[in-house]
Amino acid sequence: MKLFSLLFFFIAEFVWSAEFSVPLNEFEQPDLSGVWNFNDSTPFERPENFGQREFLSEEELADRKARLAQGEQLRDQSESNMSERILNEPTNDTGAYNLFWSYYNEPYPNDRTSLIVYPKNGRIPPILDGVTTQLSPPGSNPCNYGNVVNPDRPVRVSWGGVSCDRPEDFGLATRCLAFPQTFPPHIKANSYNNNLLIVQTKKYVMIMSELGSDPRIIPLDGRPFPDNKLRSWTGASRGHWDGQTLVVETKNFTSNLASLFLRTESYGSAENMVLTEKFTRVGDSALNYEFTIDDPDTFTDQITVMTNMSRLNSPIYEFACHEGNYALENMLRAARIAEQR
Repeated sequence: MKLFSLLFFFIAEFVWSAEFSVPLNEFEQPDLSGVWNFNDSTPFERPENFGQREFLSEEELADRKARLAQGEQLRDQSESNMSERILNEPTNDTGAYNLFWSYYNEPYPNDRTSLIVYPKNGRIPPILDGVTTQLSPPGSNPCNYGNVVNPDRPVRVSWGGVSCDRPEDFGLATRCLAFPQTFPPHIKANSYNNNLLIVQTKKYVMIMSELGSDPRIIPLDGRPFPDNKLRSWTGASRGHWDGQTLVVETKNFTSNLASLFLRTESYGSAENMVLTEKFTRVGDSALNYEFTIDDPDTFTDQITVMTNMSRLNSPIYEFACHEGNYALENMLRAARIAEQR
């Protein structure tokens, strides 16, 4: 397996380092259209043992590929055994979140030690004094009873929350409002619902993430940003072409959103954040994605993240967020029953 992985790495390096001519669409723009998968096993922050080293060695990359192959094998076993196990064996597992729903393939592998490429240490920079950070409670304690990590509101974490007293005290993904993989709206590597659809016209680019089904319609005609009093969860985006790269600047986010929104933690408020994204096609089925968070109200420095995307010959399916449809109501009901008892 290790020999095969090394051979694949060398072939991939040759293919993607070769000169690539970006195809143009009917509007003479670089063609980014299609469905792209942003699964990337590279950790968001660099493990401290790598220090300032940005790239993996050939052996380390081969080891990562071997772990991915093992994950795919576990997923296939989970798929074949899931139904029989849940129907015939006593379990507390509902079978909702398991390896069946994960996609581990990385046709365009990333050889970095972290997705963060700036700061140079690959770590989230320090936050300013007084900035609010929030942490999700343990999964075994979704109502946070006796374990209030940070009772400040609004709740800006993805899942969990600060209490089961009211819907607004639950995390944003639990309420089906925002998902850490595709908000706000920077895209962070993930193996679950990890697809996005890009559609281009002469004056607009539409980017829709599968997770949350949130379409972003981005003008390319140079129009100004709206008044900063007009704010939304996904902000206001304006795009332009810089050579072969689509550059998208987004601001006017709601203050209810974190500046950096991760699965279990959040940092500050996105109210005054400026987000810059760059989409560059580098191969027939390879896309480089980069975003920079510029929020001097939250962090002492900017944050730049780079992710590899690969073309997926598959449609985007509807994402039905049953956490908000059913689970949220049931948790509130259960909390009221517990109080009455």
